[in-house]
Amino acid sequence: MADNLRGISEKKMKNGATAIMVRFKYDGTTYPVKNFTKLFGCNTRTDARDKLAECKIMLSKGENPFIVNPDTLTAIWKQRVEDKRKSAEWNELTIQNYNYYYYHHIDKVIGKKKLHRITYNDLEKIIKNMANKQGGTKNRLKKLLYPIFDDAKKIGLVHKNIALELKSHKIGNNKNIKLRTENKNIELARALYRQIPEYKAHCKAQREEFRIFLYMIVLTAHRIGELLLLTKEMVVVKHKKIISSKAITKTGEEYHFPIPDECLDYILNIENGLLFPTLKRGSIYNIFQRLVDKIVQYNNIEFNNDRTISPHDMRRIMLNIMIIDCSVDGFLADSCLSHKQSGSTKHYVGFEDNHIRSAYEKYWDKLRLSEIEYKKKYNKTEIISISPKVDATEQLIKLTEILDRGLITDAEFKAHKDKIMLEIL
Repeated sequence: MADNLRGISEKKMKNGATAIMVRFKYDGTTYPVKNFTKLFGCNTRTDARDKLAECKIMLSKGENPFIVNPDTLTAIWKQRVEDKRKSAEWNELTIQNYNYYYYHHIDKVIGKKKLHRITYNDLEKIIKNMANKQGGTKNRLKKLLYPIFDDAKKIGLVHKNIALELKSHKIGNNKNIKLRTENKNIELARALYRQIPEYKAHCKAQREEFRIFLYMIVLTAHRIGELLLLTKEMVVVKHKKIISSKAITKTGEEYHFPIPDECLDYILNIENGLLFPTLKRGSIYNIFQRLVDKIVQYNNIEFNNDRTISPHDMRRIMLNIMIIDCSVDGFLADSCLSHKQSGSTKHYVGFEDNHIRSAYEKYWDKLRLSEIEYKKKYNKTEIISISPKVDATEQLIKLTEILDRGLITDAEFKAHKDKIMLEIL
């Protein structure tokens, strides 16, 4: 019996109470004296012996039984979000995206658990729940949880960072729209645009809001998270444009873009606050899919093997149409998506609002007008000029990037390349 109680003793405390103190060594590590009465409510040496056996089992699993951590993962996540907001490390768009992911995929599985209770099997369960998601979506789980467990490991809340054990998932080629449908990008965009007036929301009071949001997706191709954060205070009525503040853009830079005529009256009638106050991030995909279902039903649009397109795909579709169908320069088309320029170009190419508006108007007219009307309005040989410092090599590099992203076909790449070379001659 004495051997079983070795290292376990009684100590008279200053208040007159008796505490059970435990000193032990396990797996090569000598632990300092622990007050088992204070930690676990043990009142006898035998109770402490039994509790010590439980503690050793927890240690063998990588858990620390001596850390009292009242916070659940969700409580820790909320504090992390607030810390990132205050430090300006995450802007509001990033916070919105990360919160959507956390509460949609993580919270319902492990949100109520304390960190030391979360196992690798828990994380695998989250991954299995995302079986139909792309690799990039699955990989975000590790990105969000790794720093949380890493911080916890540093202060002894957990023995190891189990997020490190998550494998990286291959990012597929689902970005390539031409593999999903035989229809051309212009056919998809026109069908979506022309179907929007017929869209009926389940709640009649939301009908106009939903339609205008769909117009904004199709006609501006902006990220849905950014659109949801737009406010009336960002609208410049005189110039019919919106200024997205750096607090809501993915690039962290202010961006100006024109308002389509289809959306103007609705936006002007908003007194203040959010332009789309009742829409929620989680409902956008289903709203857009109902529109896609309608163009399949009424506009002879077909998708291969039950594939589809998402709101984010409108960015690829618009870029393709601007470059291939509207003869808009690739740098300018990319700027319409508020992408940061790469390479040496970023140092000397900057487009003004009139350049952005001109590119958008050509794209909008491509959706609104017939081919005959479009040709009458635009000279097909016209090319929107950009800085002469952007030579053919830079243009071809940008065009190659767009090809690599699956936004244009090899034939379209060759046609546009020939056009660039023709301009040089």
